[in-house]
Amino acid sequence: MSRVGLLLAWSAALCGGLGEPADVAAQAARGDSARPAGAASDPAALPPDTYADPGVEALLERAGEARRRAVEGIASYEGLMREHIYVGLTAFRFRRERGLFDQDRVALVRWEDDGDRYVQWLGARRRVPIVGSRADVQAEIDEDLPRELLREGVPPALRFDPWDDRLVFGESWFFHPLADSARVHYRYASGDTLVLDLPAQQQTLRMVEVLVRPRRPDVHLLAGSLWFDQETGALVRASYRPARPFDLELDAEPGEEDDVPGFLKPITAEIDYITVEYSLHEFRFWLPRRFALEGRFGVGRLLGIPLTVEWTVGRYVVNERTSELAVRGPLPPGWTRRERRVEDEDGEVRYETVVLPPADSVLHSALLTAERTSREPTAFTDGEIAELRETLQGLLPGRLGPRVRVSYGLADGLTRYNRVEGLSTGLAVEAPVGARLGLRAEGRIGTADGEPRGSLSLFRGTPERRWSLTGYRRLRFVSDWENPLGLAGSAKALLAGDDDGLYYRALGLELARTRGGRRVRRTWRLFYERHRTAPKETDFDLGDILGDSDDFPANIEAAPGTVAGAAFDLRWQAGIDPAGLIASGRAFAEGGVGDFDYWRWGTSLALTHPLGAGLAGAVEAGLGMAGDQAPPQRRFALGGDATFRGFESGDPRLRGAAFWFARAELANDFPAARVGLFGDVAWVGPDQRFGSEGWKAAVGIGGSLLDGLLRVDLARAVRGGAQWNLEVYADGLF
Repeated sequence: MSRVGLLLAWSAALCGGLGEPADVAAQAARGDSARPAGAASDPAALPPDTYADPGVEALLERAGEARRRAVEGIASYEGLMREHIYVGLTAFRFRRERGLFDQDRVALVRWEDDGDRYVQWLGARRRVPIVGSRADVQAEIDEDLPRELLREGVPPALRFDPWDDRLVFGESWFFHPLADSARVHYRYASGDTLVLDLPAQQQTLRMVEVLVRPRRPDVHLLAGSLWFDQETGALVRASYRPARPFDLELDAEPGEEDDVPGFLKPITAEIDYITVEYSLHEFRFWLPRRFALEGRFGVGRLLGIPLTVEWTVGRYVVNERTSELAVRGPLPPGWTRRERRVEDEDGEVRYETVVLPPADSVLHSALLTAERTSREPTAFTDGEIAELRETLQGLLPGRLGPRVRVSYGLADGLTRYNRVEGLSTGLAVEAPVGARLGLRAEGRIGTADGEPRGSLSLFRGTPERRWSLTGYRRLRFVSDWENPLGLAGSAKALLAGDDDGLYYRALGLELARTRGGRRVRRTWRLFYERHRTAPKETDFDLGDILGDSDDFPANIEAAPGTVAGAAFDLRWQAGIDPAGLIASGRAFAEGGVGDFDYWRWGTSLALTHPLGAGLAGAVEAGLGMAGDQAPPQRRFALGGDATFRGFESGDPRLRGAAFWFARAELANDFPAARVGLFGDVAWVGPDQRFGSEGWKAAVGIGGSLLDGLLRVDLARAVRGGAQWNLEVYADGLF
């Protein structure tokens, strides 16, 4: 498997994986035989700053001994495992996230000291929200699921192994912070202390934290917060985050990225946190109780794929066998048992047994919780997750690797086409400049206007969570809803001769902060910039070759001047499952002073919900206002797929200082493929007051695939115009 599949490999590995004592016992039996070249276990060979204080060194020594004794006294254990996996689909400018995959599973699991493992599936539910839950579609999904459970075998374990120098998630590995031979890669310091009094047992537990800092931003290293029982050295909680995100161009093996098209780059994978917590049994054994992971793929500027994995284990039984687990003897009618012999690379043999009850009982088990499609983990509270995010963030050495990344061509949105620049392509260079800072330089030039443009940015963080200070010379656009400089807008201009963007030139400096979460994305910036007009420089599109093309419309006349100001943008979403209510919205505000003083704000709210009788409905409304002194380039421009489908984006009849719009749709309730009717109304006024005189309306028919991911609308203006307008776009209302 290619490491492009990093997150999905992890999710497959973590589907109920337990930090199993079996791995500890097997490694202890054969000794430390997996040390990579160059690793050092001799304390004298460690860097002098490895331990911040003697206390942490002594604690880690006790922890190592405790983990070597982890299985003493345990002949077997059984537990009830519950697991949830969610995979979504979003993008930087999408109004909302779609659900790609949602799965819940429940199983009885058993480990024995000879390494044999058993799993008996009790319940499983899988949904594909982006396709929908129509009976025939869900029946097909349900038909495959039991067979997959049996074929999959025992869920791969999440291995925490003190004898191995590598901590493995799926097919990706990290130097284990608790392995002696990996300590040349980390620095250790004492953290917080927690005291738990247990009056009934006349016992006090003192927990001590060890903070693990990777020495360099290496994709194979981890930042970590490890909590130990101070008396015994037993690990009671571990939280990790990779020292930096995976980047295909930086971290792939030679030739691995060659088959990835340029417009999909960069391919990245980032884990926000991995955390596992243990519970104390019989006041002797610490066994895994709950686990959670959150991360995301990034596919160029096109898509983001968030991932959540969590599991909990309860009802532990240690050194006993329950009658619930049918691992031996005859099975009831309709049950299936599968045994597999597993031999590892050192020749150690163990057996894995999977028991599957009748499919109907698994799919409709009472142990399955109420149906939900959610990106939020529930095994840990929001407060716990926020705290460990903050802790791990503070332990990171930096956000970039040691190498320079160069992008060009279609990668990273560097090639585009519009009526001002013509064909414009560029080069971007990204490199580390300090322990926690990166530098990005980008330059481009257009074939039509011949004007060089570019930016130089000093940043900290990732595109989802970033501070940046940027100097730039850019081509800006007026629209608050569409990006005419993106891949779709460029293709529309070049292939169809349809460039609806309203452009102006900006030379300036900005300080920006972006913070994205599960449901909310906030962006603010402080800026100082000079504006000037960007005249149309070309009328060429591919239709000219066939002799069937109109000229591009003229661009707006921007008011020249210098302005200093601030801007804020908030996007949010509640709900993901199209079988229920989905709400999304946006609010933005901006103001500036200088050669022109202005202010502007806008907001919108969209709702979708099934209506019954095989139908679903959607509504959206928005309004905004700008001051009378706002220049043409900072007034509003409606039209197009995001606001009013009866008119093209930037139509002169829909430009002004105040606006409102409303849209309503009625379609079938099958998200995989919808067809429906819609009506849009809009009003734009010339000054800072709302009104209705001259409002416009359009009606039309639309079709979409995959919960509005791809959409086609044909609209007819019925008030304020009489034209037809065809829109093909991504991220429809539904």
